[in-house]
Amino acid sequence: MGSPVSSSSFEIGVSESVEQPRRRFIVAASGTGGHLIPAMHIVSALKRADPTCEIEFIGAGRPLEEKLIVEKGYTRHVIASAGVKRRKLLGVVQFLFRLPQGIARISSLYRSFKPDVVVGVGGYVSVLPVIVARWKGVPAWIHEAERQPGLANRVLSFFATTMSTAFADTTVRGKVKIVHTGHPVREELSSVDPTTVRPDAPKRLLVLGGSQGARGLDDAVMHIAPMLAERKIEVVHQCRPESMEVVVNSYRAVGVAAHVVSFIDDMAGAYEWSDVILSRAGASSVAEISCVNRPAIFVPYPFQQGTHQTDNARVLVDAKKGILVEETQPEFPARLKEALSKLLNPSDYREMKEVPGVNASTNAAATIARGILDLVKPHRTTKPA
Repeated sequence: MGSPVSSSSFEIGVSESVEQPRRRFIVAASGTGGHLIPAMHIVSALKRADPTCEIEFIGAGRPLEEKLIVEKGYTRHVIASAGVKRRKLLGVVQFLFRLPQGIARISSLYRSFKPDVVVGVGGYVSVLPVIVARWKGVPAWIHEAERQPGLANRVLSFFATTMSTAFADTTVRGKVKIVHTGHPVREELSSVDPTTVRPDAPKRLLVLGGSQGARGLDDAVMHIAPMLAERKIEVVHQCRPESMEVVVNSYRAVGVAAHVVSFIDDMAGAYEWSDVILSRAGASSVAEISCVNRPAIFVPYPFQQGTHQTDNARVLVDAKKGILVEETQPEFPARLKEALSKLLNPSDYREMKEVPGVNASTNAAATIARGILDLVKPHRTTKPA
C-alpha cells in the first residue's frame, strides 16, 4: 500500500492519494474439460486485461481440477452439489440434501472474498454460486458453450446478468442479456494459418478424442488403418490412456506412421501440422476446428445429454466444412471409413477447405473478459494503509 505521509510534508488542500481495491472474481466450473478449459481461457484473458485482479474457483473436486486449477496456483473451493438431469429423482434428492450446506458455504465465501463478479461456465457446479450471487446483489456472467443451452444455464438465465454464447443462434427463455462472443479457445491458435491448402491429396490426419479420449474412435482404428496405410497417411492420434497399446499396435501392424498420445501439449502445432481432422464434437473442438479451418469428420459422443454435440457439429456440416458420422448408426466403422475416404479425396478436400466457413474468432476469451470487467461496480475509494 502507499507510504505514510509525514506531518511535515502535509499541506492543507492537497488530498491524500487513494487506491482502488483489487477487482475480485469467483469462477464456477465443473471438473470436465468442456467446462474447465474454456474457464481457464477466460481467466487468462482476465489476467491479461487486469494483472492485479484476484481470482478464485468453485469446483466439484474432480481430478482434472487439480491439473488445471490447483497446479496453476489458484485457490479452489470444493462445494458439494449434484447433477439433476441424468439422475432424475435421485439427482433431485441429492441436490436438495446438499442445498443448505452449499448455500451456507458459498455465502461464507462471498462474505470473506467479496467477489465483484461471479462467472459460471456451465454445469451443475455453477448453479448455486450464480443464484447466491443474485441474492447478494453481485453481478454474474455465464457462458453457454453449446448451441442448445444445457439445463444449468437454462435455469441460470433467470438469475445471471449476462450470458455469452458460442453460437449466434443460441436462445434462452430468461431475462438475461445475451451476447454472442464465440467460444473461448487457446490464444496460440491465432498462429495457425487457416488459409493453407495442400496442393495434392491430404496426407496428415489428426484424431482428437477430447479431454478424456474417445473409445469409439480408438476402437475404429483397426478398421480404418489399412486404408490409411494404403494412402500413406501420417497420423497424430490423441486417445484414452487405457487404449494406448491397442491403438499403437493397430497402426503398427499395417505400417501407418502414427504418433499416439493421451494428451497433446502443443495443440496449435498439431492443428498447423494437420490436413484433415477426425474429432468428437464438443463445443471446444468445434470452435477450434472452425478457427483453424481444417476439413473434419465429427463423431458425437454417443451418450451425450440430448443432442448437444450433434447440434454443435451441424454448424460446420451445414456450412460444408465437415462430415457428420454418428457412432450410434449401424455399421459405424464402415460409415467412418467411407467418410474418411471422401475427406482424403483431393477434390473433396479442396472444396471443403476453400468453401466460405463459419465466422470464428480466437478473441472470444478477451471479449468475455472485457464484458466481465464492465460488470464491476464502482468502489468507494479508500485511503492507503
